[in-house]
Amino acid sequence: MLRMPRSIRSILFLTYSTIIIVGITILFVLFYLWASNLLKTKAFNSISELSAALQTQLDLEVQKLDSVSVSILYSNLITDRISAYEPSGIENEPLSSDPNHPRLKKSNTDLYDILVALVGPSYPVQQVYLHLFSGISIGVGFDNSQKKSDIYSQPWFHLVNDSKNKKVLLLSESNAGTVNLKKSVSLSLFRRFSDKYNTPEGIVEVKQDYNKVFNGFIKLAKHNPSLEKVIIYTNAGEVIYPYESSEQVKQFVNRILSNPSNNFSSDQRMYINDPIARDKVLLTIKHSELTNWNIAVMISNKTLISPLNKFTKLAILVTLVILSFLIILSYFASRKITRPLSALNKTIKSMSLESLVSGTAAELNSGLNEWDRLHASFVKMNARLKESFDQLLLSRTQELQAKITALQSQMNPHFLYNSLATISAMAYEKMYEQIIVMCDNLSDMMRYIATDESSLVDIQTELNYTEMYLTCMKLRYGDMLSSTIHFDDSIQRIQIPKIMIQPLVENALKYGTKTSPPWMISVSGKILDNRWIIEVADNGPGFEDQEFARLFEQIKEIEDSNVLPALRLQGMGLLNVYIRLKLHYGPQMVFDVRNLPDRGAVVTVGGPLYLKDKGG
Repeated sequence: MLRMPRSIRSILFLTYSTIIIVGITILFVLFYLWASNLLKTKAFNSISELSAALQTQLDLEVQKLDSVSVSILYSNLITDRISAYEPSGIENEPLSSDPNHPRLKKSNTDLYDILVALVGPSYPVQQVYLHLFSGISIGVGFDNSQKKSDIYSQPWFHLVNDSKNKKVLLLSESNAGTVNLKKSVSLSLFRRFSDKYNTPEGIVEVKQDYNKVFNGFIKLAKHNPSLEKVIIYTNAGEVIYPYESSEQVKQFVNRILSNPSNNFSSDQRMYINDPIARDKVLLTIKHSELTNWNIAVMISNKTLISPLNKFTKLAILVTLVILSFLIILSYFASRKITRPLSALNKTIKSMSLESLVSGTAAELNSGLNEWDRLHASFVKMNARLKESFDQLLLSRTQELQAKITALQSQMNPHFLYNSLATISAMAYEKMYEQIIVMCDNLSDMMRYIATDESSLVDIQTELNYTEMYLTCMKLRYGDMLSSTIHFDDSIQRIQIPKIMIQPLVENALKYGTKTSPPWMISVSGKILDNRWIIEVADNGPGFEDQEFARLFEQIKEIEDSNVLPALRLQGMGLLNVYIRLKLHYGPQMVFDVRNLPDRGAVVTVGGPLYLKDKGG
């Protein structure tokens, strides 16, 4: 895909504009995040305080009910009279405090008076019932009556009876008994009570009007419309407030309870998704130890962030005006900076190879010091450029020849070092005759190495040199070392870089002798795809992964930097061969190092065909 060239002016303009836009955008985002987090923190603290106040108010109302129930539960006067209480025999008959009432016994009158005294003249609670296991319910409050009642069939009986003396809070609907009164909702607190012998006698029920208990919550809903919801619920998911809760409220409570971060016994702060409003809800939950209820106060994220969003819209409008002004300034600034480039471009276009020395250019006088100096430097550079071309071509040719000579000369001390080490080992073992043969071969080999007539030689000449080396090694290792050399007849006349095969054989011997003898070195050559190919294999342990990695890392470094590594005696065998192949053949070279499947390794080198003339 072709890309349209862009001018420096457009690049500068886009760069300046991007910096301005990105910078202001980042500032706005940081400000928005800071402000929104500040609002959320304050909102969390505010509704947490509100939740705590509502919890305190609710606990006070429930404490009133609990105090009355505890007073009845631990009143000796009541427990003494419960066992002596006898029903009057009239169903749903109001009780009378008149002791001369024909149907009322003295013990019954005393029980009624005690209950009235506990409830108090100011009626801190709406109603008190004593549900006796004997089948009688005694009411004091708005409903002053005694009546037969099957306490065992009441829906709350088993729950209260199983809780023993612990309080149980339940909501209930009741009717005062008149047609004009509507059904009212009450909060009832139940406790099981016993006589003085700790024998269960019945259940005490203390009731209070629902609207009075939750008066604070009702007022809050009227005077704080910004609060989305205030919900009171149990750990089992039962909604206590509001009483007539919708199915949506129940689903919302279930969502809170199913939240993984929900903790049933501690205060919490969390965000929760509201799928109905399609928004997140900021939620605080207070847990009451007295009632074991949870008070959830919540506000939607939209309502919370609404003032910030209004301010942001106004700020964005002002910022757009400022951005427009700054972008216009950046356009004129980039235009002024890049105008001298047009004049410099004309000067460059007017120059050619013939005019490099004699060509001149007028002064720029752009008014910008940097551009004027650049123009003057360019004109001066012109005067020296042509002679640099000739020097560059000459130095490139000399550099290539020097690299080849340096690499080839490196093999001289390298081989001499290894050969002297071998002669030293043979002298230590008193192999005098072998040392004589070794020295003769070494003399011929050194004469071959020292000859610098050409960097290319026949493969047969290289094989003779390699065989002399193998003869020296066999003198050292005896029958433990064997070798095979097989070359196709068609490859005998091919010329290859000098001292190419022997370093590969020496490398194979170096790594192949790391295992137990016998050691086998195999050298073969052939022509394949118009290239000469030479392979040297051994039956040793093969190359380790670290050696592979080090070799190819050095090769990659040479390929990337095009710089030869420092010459040294050790560790340059394969790398030296690679470099000389690269200098001679470039991308047409063949170089491969691999381990054989069973054991051993093979090194493959090659290059394009260079045939020797018949007369040469």
